[in-house]
Amino acid sequence: MNVTPDGWCSPAAGQGPEAFIAEFVASRPPLTGAEITELRAIFRPALAKVAQCAASEADTDAA
Repeated sequence: MNVTPDGWCSPAAGQGPEAFIAEFVASRPPLTGAEITELRAIFRPALAKVAQCAASEADTDAA
């Protein structure tokens, strides 16, 4: 996981969504089950979009 000086977190290169979410959750104070579920709901769509953009860039670079 990459963390900016401002505290923003993003997946490390090659880190999958599940691994990123697990690392993010583990790095925080203990969370309730509801908080973990909410974080997953927030991050999954954003990570899917990042993965989609990366795949599109890779296709463009390969062409």
